[in-house]
Amino acid sequence: MASIVKRGKSYSVVYSTYINGAHKQKWETYHSEAEALRRKEVVESWLRVRQRKTTGKIETVEQLVWAYVRLYGKSRWSLSMYDSSLGLINNYIIPYFGSIRLHELSPRMVAWMYGDLLGQQRYNGKFHKHPGERLSPHTLKSVHKLLHSVFEQAVLWEYVPSNPFQRAILPKIKSAPQPFLTPEQVHILLANCKDLQLKLALELAFACTLREGELLALTWDDVDWDEHTLRVNKTLTRASRAAITALEQRDTLYIFPSVRKNASTALVLKAPKTDASNRIVYLPPTVMGSLLLWKGSCGTPPEEAPNLIFTCDRGLPLQNSFLLEQFHALLTSCSLPKVTFHSLRHSSITYKLILTHGNIKAVQGDSGHAQADMITEVYGHILDQRRRASAELFEADFFKGQFPVN
Repeated sequence: MASIVKRGKSYSVVYSTYINGAHKQKWETYHSEAEALRRKEVVESWLRVRQRKTTGKIETVEQLVWAYVRLYGKSRWSLSMYDSSLGLINNYIIPYFGSIRLHELSPRMVAWMYGDLLGQQRYNGKFHKHPGERLSPHTLKSVHKLLHSVFEQAVLWEYVPSNPFQRAILPKIKSAPQPFLTPEQVHILLANCKDLQLKLALELAFACTLREGELLALTWDDVDWDEHTLRVNKTLTRASRAAITALEQRDTLYIFPSVRKNASTALVLKAPKTDASNRIVYLPPTVMGSLLLWKGSCGTPPEEAPNLIFTCDRGLPLQNSFLLEQFHALLTSCSLPKVTFHSLRHSSITYKLILTHGNIKAVQGDSGHAQADMITEVYGHILDQRRRASAELFEADFFKGQFPVN
């Protein structure tokens, strides 16, 4: 593909290429053989990529999508992202867009197809039962986000001149406010909870602003008994074995054995998605006491298994479905509204914003949000209350009623 020719004291890398559409032989001269060898490797890699592009026949959306999964997704996606993306690809993108040729797509055609797609049946499979339902704007947004990324890479790879999904118009998504418990309601839950493990889970979720996966991934090694802190550096998730294999166990810390033979999924401990999720949270003394009480009732974990704080039989992790079942039963017994377990995280952030008078950075340190604006967007009403209170304090302290309003 490329060769090195010695000419006097220099070395030339010789290869064939196209310049302005014409086939040319190109010579590049270097002062040392090592430089020429490095350049030869680069040139041959480039020629192989160009040859694959020419002979790979990436002509349809389906062919492009699978090339994107192979070249981009496998190197960038997490386990959960891999599974969710393949679900969108197999259930919506390939059936609806797969046979379209790349040159046929335009912004106008994308707009027409999106409008038509909203009238299509929602995927209804073995584990996703939505008979008779239509595709939601939220799912369409997820499909668009993935296709937009696919064609951004297609532009870089020179398969298409521009991204037809760049300015696609999507239907507005009306985001309903997420219900969550007030601090008083959390007090009621804790006062009526008789199960030590569930009570500890509630206290940690609320006091430490933990995500559900982070809570269930906690090990006793994460507790610093002297400093009264908790280290959050992993999460528990269920992933398909296909994703674990495809990503070569990247970011996977531990794979738990499956109870069922030939199970297609597995519970895994994995590294968190963002650096901000790695954090140290300070524990109130009451929560430290609950941890100590629960530790005294725990048995010895199986050898080589992670020493999890929350476990079920045989040292396996406590699953979120069982935790949610217990949580909902407790809510019902306390005559409280049925909310998700994740709502405790919302309750915690709201309460901490009030306690800290809107100190976003302090709350962000506990919540593990990558960007502070993620807090301001969701909890802006709490911040507005603090700003209103700030104006009242300003009036009382600075003006001191010396300019009465007529």
